[in-house]
Amino acid sequence: MMVLVATVMWGASTLLFFAGLPARAQESQVQMEAVTLTSAEQVEIQAGEVVLRAIPSPGLNGRTYEAVGILEGTLEEAFAIVLDYRRYQEFMPRTERTVVIEEGDNVSLVEQYLKLPLGVHKRYRLRYTLRRGAAGFRVEWVKVPWPEVPLSQSVVDTSGYWQITRLGEGRLLAVYHVYTDPGRVPLGMKGLALSLSKHEIPKIIERVRQRLAAGGARQE
Repeated sequence: MMVLVATVMWGASTLLFFAGLPARAQESQVQMEAVTLTSAEQVEIQAGEVVLRAIPSPGLNGRTYEAVGILEGTLEEAFAIVLDYRRYQEFMPRTERTVVIEEGDNVSLVEQYLKLPLGVHKRYRLRYTLRRGAAGFRVEWVKVPWPEVPLSQSVVDTSGYWQITRLGEGRLLAVYHVYTDPGRVPLGMKGLALSLSKHEIPKIIERVRQRLAAGGARQE
């Protein structure tokens, strides 16, 4: 049986993170995404900053962003926070509430309700898929149909993933990657809405840090 092996190389110009393939008899192979950081980004994350980068989305109307940072804690502690969909409003920006309508060991269906700038409210349904190995885990999500909700009350599309992997004793490398196409925003303010969302993305990793520091306790 193969085990998940994570390797991190700190070079003069880049940091490359990659993982091998775990293989439990009942699981499909897990492929972790490589994470490459420039030397400047290495300095930032080692100093406790969260690196935010725009990822090209050719042919799409939305935008993709990725936040990378270091967490202090164990995989089990981070796993408990990221997989606690019912409490996402406590650390996910603009999230008013969530409703878990289906929950399984690896796949869950969650309805999310957002309060956006300019008094706009949106809701949509996401399918979360968990992939877990010895050195880390990955949670991917995609928007799925919610026939009762008109597009004017939802977003055109959103998808992304969390990837959290060991990075030495008591440290984790966290990646939050998200694509969003909000669709029509009142008063032609789509650019502003996307810009606000962009600047809130690093806060997600920062708030997970806070929850880890508090032992995962509920934040009032």
